[in-house]
Amino acid sequence: MSSFPRKSGNPAAATAAALVGQAVALHQTGRLAEAEALYRQALAAQPRQPDALHLLGMIACQTGRFTEAAELIGQAVAAKRDVPDYHANLAYALQARGRPAEAERAARNALRLRRPFPEAANTLGNALNAQGKSAEAAEAYRAALRARPDYAEAEGNLGIVLRGLGQAAEAEPLLRHALAANPALTEARAALGLALLDLGRPDEGEGMLRGALMRKPDHAGAAFALAGALHRRGAAAEPAYRRYLTLEPGDAEGWNAHGLALQNADRIDAAAIAFARALRLQPSMVEALTNLGTIHRLRGRAAESADLQRRALDLRPGYAAGHTNLGLALQDLGDEAGAEQAFTAALEADPAQAPARFNRAILRLRQGRLADGWEDYAVRFESARLQPRRPLDLPAWDGGDLAGRRLLLWAEQGLGDELMFGSLLPEALTRFPDAIVECEPRLVPLFQRSFPGTLVRAPSRRRTDADCHLPFGSLPRLLWNSAPVPVPPAGWLKPNPERVAAWRSRLDGLGPGLRVGIAWTSQRVTAERRHAYTSLEEWEPLLSLPGLLPVSLQYDGREEEIAAVEERHSLRIHRWADLDQLADLDGTAALMANLDLVITVASAVGEMAAALGVPVWRLGRRDWTQLGTAVRPWFPTMRCVQPEGGYGVGTAIPKVKQMLIRLSAGDS
Repeated sequence: MSSFPRKSGNPAAATAAALVGQAVALHQTGRLAEAEALYRQALAAQPRQPDALHLLGMIACQTGRFTEAAELIGQAVAAKRDVPDYHANLAYALQARGRPAEAERAARNALRLRRPFPEAANTLGNALNAQGKSAEAAEAYRAALRARPDYAEAEGNLGIVLRGLGQAAEAEPLLRHALAANPALTEARAALGLALLDLGRPDEGEGMLRGALMRKPDHAGAAFALAGALHRRGAAAEPAYRRYLTLEPGDAEGWNAHGLALQNADRIDAAAIAFARALRLQPSMVEALTNLGTIHRLRGRAAESADLQRRALDLRPGYAAGHTNLGLALQDLGDEAGAEQAFTAALEADPAQAPARFNRAILRLRQGRLADGWEDYAVRFESARLQPRRPLDLPAWDGGDLAGRRLLLWAEQGLGDELMFGSLLPEALTRFPDAIVECEPRLVPLFQRSFPGTLVRAPSRRRTDADCHLPFGSLPRLLWNSAPVPVPPAGWLKPNPERVAAWRSRLDGLGPGLRVGIAWTSQRVTAERRHAYTSLEEWEPLLSLPGLLPVSLQYDGREEEIAAVEERHSLRIHRWADLDQLADLDGTAALMANLDLVITVASAVGEMAAALGVPVWRLGRRDWTQLGTAVRPWFPTMRCVQPEGGYGVGTAIPKVKQMLIRLSAGDS
């Protein structure tokens, strides 16, 4: 604050100066109301007294009245233009009022009158940053720190702007140092959280953002960043988005992001509401248009989905995600040529659009175009549709001459994919007998028995015994690049003979009849996949057939559902409490090996049974894994049974019933 004014021969000026002097003493001790009253008395005595105007404006700043502060300090500047503090504090008030261009001019005026002037340089940085002039803002903050190295606020602001410029590694130590000096710098704490997220340290980043919210619960930026971080790592982000939207209910981007989090949690109806809210706030928001279109497709309304995707593309013709989602809608409508054109258009707009290339791969493989399909399928790990690539410190094998190098073959995705792609292992290990195989730990005993002489193990950090690697899903690109593909051996997966004998004895105890394993649903049914599964009740026409001994292969138990169907229809579905079909795959394989038939929806149950060589009837619509054929060439003993009309696979049950009747009668 200014010092006492000089004495004057003017009585009014002298009175005003004396009042200002008294007010300053009160002001400095925090007695703001009393100081303000004296400043106003001074202005009554001398209306343009610059110190009184300036200091009264500073009280207005301190009490959050920034419009009044800017007006008062502006009058002080007009009355006396050569005082750098006036200009600096006017800049502060204008910046707080949301007038950064005017604040920039005032801060530069302060710096012309006094240099160095760290406080004015910091305010200049704030004004520049608010105008999007980030690089200039960084220089202003650096000037403030050169003048005052212990200026924590300027150091925090520099860290904030550097993080925004993509320089998180440089920003992190600055932000930490600033917070050590002044833990109350909430914006710096939030920025440090973001920098840590940028640097791939999500736990630390989320913790820092939570700390910022504890100190300032209404910090919308920290709430939004935390929600986004939780969303990216697949955690429950909806509560964090709700908190943010309570603070910023008019943010269309926030509603769109919330919708994506709800969609990821398979809360489709709630996601639709969120996307629609985003569009009410911003009708031309192409991201919300295409996302709402995706929800319509998941609801089975592909034509409406396609219309929304076209609307998005009318607004932004080069929007790669819009082309990708249009392709998916057209594919659902049966327009495969249009779908491929849309996927290709997405890749022309953005060659790195992995979801488009992945979906084009699925389409081409479904059509039996293997070379093109497997080439596109190489991007599966980047598509966000499957599990991410396993990090390995080995070079990937490109299919060339191994030249004495040892190959690591490793399983990817879920158990079903592991067994499906695993059907190529017999051929692969014939070609590369020295290869190491890493698989799901529960499969290790089965794979060791199936591939004697091969080193089989669970995923390991040991890398000294391999020179290059290849995931299972890349084997078809090398071995099945053209049709017709070589048929894998039936029953390549070998169960434990002793356990097979033990289960044979137990099943013999059930008496005569056709031993049929059944699996009717998945452990996690999403909106996108719900039509691929059934309820057990839909299977009653099969279960009640005479001479049928149904065995549950539903690995997630479903005891209540089974018991209810048994009681309702007076039938028995066999299962054994001492077999954990989820954990004990070796025991499950021994049970399956004793069955006459397995009937299943698309699940790992059918893949394992078929890999064991058990006859399998798979209920489901034609999909890409058939590679353009009427069968699934991965499994010679598997038969595909498509639904009759309708949308759900439950409509295939009557057909399967007739097939079972013929089988029981001895017909083929």
